[in-house]
Amino acid sequence: MEIKEILSRIGFVRNKANLSAREVSLRMGMSPQYVAQLESGRIVLTIEKLLQILEICEFPIERFFSPNITDYNVDNELKFLIESLPLDKKKNIIEFIKK
Repeated sequence: MEIKEILSRIGFVRNKANLSAREVSLRMGMSPQYVAQLESGRIVLTIEKLLQILEICEFPIERFFSPNITDYNVDNELKFLIESLPLDKKKNIIEFIKK
């Protein structure tokens, strides 16, 4: 994952939490424009700051780094349902999808 995508995902996370860049910045104890500058790439992101943003926004790190951040919950539910099926049902689903 490239830095541009990570910065874009920070905006997604913040919007999902219904928080402005200014609000997240202030909750981090930073200047009001910190997150906006971070999202635009003018400030270097550290792991510590990323984790702090995710905590403020109550956003799971595994979802943040998942291949599809927007469909994460649906993908996880589907994965759980499929994993709980007996082997013969799993094979039926595979055959159905291949058709």
